[in-house]
Amino acid sequence: MGEPRTAFKPDDRHGLILYDYAGSPCARRVRITLIEKGLGWGTQVIDLSCLEQRNPEYLKLNPNGFVPTLAHGERVIYESNVITEYLDDVFPQQRLYPDDPWELAQVKMWQSAELAMAKDYRTLMYQRLMGPIVRLTRTLDEALAAARRSTTDAADLAWEERVWGLNVLTDEEERQYEDRLWKWLDVIEQQLDGRDYLVGNRLTQAEVSLLPRVMMYAFVQQPITAERHPNVRRWMDHLSRRPSFATTLSPQDAGLLRLSRTPVMPWLQRTLRKPEVERTWSERLRLAVAKRFFGRVTAGRGVTEDAHAGQPRAILQPRNGTVPPAVLSTRAPRPPSPETLAQPITLYDYPHSPHGRRIRILLLEKGLRWQTVDIDMGRMAHKAPDYLAVNPNGELPAIRHGDRVLYDSQLIAEYLDHIYRANPLYPDDAYLTAQVRMWLALEAGTHKEFRPLFYLHVIRPELLQAGLGAADVDRIVPAGVHPSFKEWLRDTLNGTHVSTPPKSWRGPSSSRSSMCSKTGSPAVSTWSVSVSPWPTPAGSRASTACRHSASLCHERYPNIQRWCGRAAERPSLAASARN
Repeated sequence: MGEPRTAFKPDDRHGLILYDYAGSPCARRVRITLIEKGLGWGTQVIDLSCLEQRNPEYLKLNPNGFVPTLAHGERVIYESNVITEYLDDVFPQQRLYPDDPWELAQVKMWQSAELAMAKDYRTLMYQRLMGPIVRLTRTLDEALAAARRSTTDAADLAWEERVWGLNVLTDEEERQYEDRLWKWLDVIEQQLDGRDYLVGNRLTQAEVSLLPRVMMYAFVQQPITAERHPNVRRWMDHLSRRPSFATTLSPQDAGLLRLSRTPVMPWLQRTLRKPEVERTWSERLRLAVAKRFFGRVTAGRGVTEDAHAGQPRAILQPRNGTVPPAVLSTRAPRPPSPETLAQPITLYDYPHSPHGRRIRILLLEKGLRWQTVDIDMGRMAHKAPDYLAVNPNGELPAIRHGDRVLYDSQLIAEYLDHIYRANPLYPDDAYLTAQVRMWLALEAGTHKEFRPLFYLHVIRPELLQAGLGAADVDRIVPAGVHPSFKEWLRDTLNGTHVSTPPKSWRGPSSSRSSMCSKTGSPAVSTWSVSVSPWPTPAGSRASTACRHSASLCHERYPNIQRWCGRAAERPSLAASARN
């Protein structure tokens, strides 16, 4: 195996190792946080261009297979927002998460919105940036050989071939993705009208989470200008002068920003689509120059020198033993006022929604009363303009607490747990809380596999039983729903999925296999040990999967079976079911 490539910074007494990739906005937000807190750390590069995040040694640390991951001594934390909040709990200097539960919820809603936007951004990035670079600098055989160093999964290799072939999106899909990204940026523009920061009157994790991705709009040929988005441009320029933001912008990304002001990338995308025999002498010469340039860029972004070697590189392992700080407790939230406690709660829900059920369980555990507004997912009502005015992400659930509106089930759960302190559902220990959040992140990582199965095994039978078929879609779907979601529903009712919102869906059997690989990862055996003392709503999707796709709860997973059985004994689980 190749040696692990690391870079250690001074003041490393805390045993912090960041598993990083220079071009990752998620990893950059962790680097910004570390600098804001004055912490030193070591770096292990995880080369995304070679699919090194699929290396089995890395997957033992992060079963989601993304960057970043942080090791704090022998404690391992993954998912960037979980990492930054853990750091804010354990190293309280320069707080970036507010103490006020409502301001904290607002920061987390911006993080949730960024995660939703990132799904569109990543797909467009692979089409417009990564695809042309990989196609230019490697042959198909070289690209697949580099990928095989870290994975033998047929789906991963098929994805690499699509990226190299510039076939991630059709021209029409590119326009749809671009339009959604502009609409998301319009929301930020409106929020910043007359304001310097997204939440409150100081720098928070909302800025740290959003700016690294927003800055990269230019990489996908969507430059942010003062003419179209003056508030966003002003906000970006102000933050970019802050040392933590300035020093974490890699030279390679700075070069790509300069390159994005030229017509090179659109030209490259067009020219590489041409068969070689149709390229002019001038085009071939310009491609040769571009190949040398991008070869240097990709090398700087983390491509290993032995990119085509047969063996995966060794991954640096976390440090054993206790490291400071030894006491790891979460912060105490600011107590709410009596007026806040007395506010009514309204839940926007769908009877079969596992995320909606997660909030029902929590409300029942807390002994709280609420009203329900039903949003019919089967008819795509969660994608209709009326509901998008409540939750612009177009997902369930959402809650209204007095005049406050919150969405994303994880942050709703934490907000309610902070406001109503009786029967707390999150532990006081920072690392155990991080483990709860990591399980939720792992659960969120199954979303693209779970969603088609959910529509196939839950939504479709319900609609067919009501006598509805594909021919009824235009009639039953509310006005204003995007045509792509209507097409998704037609495919569901026909029992097929030609094109899916998670475009990489590979069919029911593959989705089941992928979910099983995640739920059956080595870390799952500790699930009941690390989380079960707190009846967190983390298992609502697992419960739904067990009920609607028996192969996911096969006898090969006895610990999950036992855990589901223990959860089913709680009265809140039975009472939360809406059939």
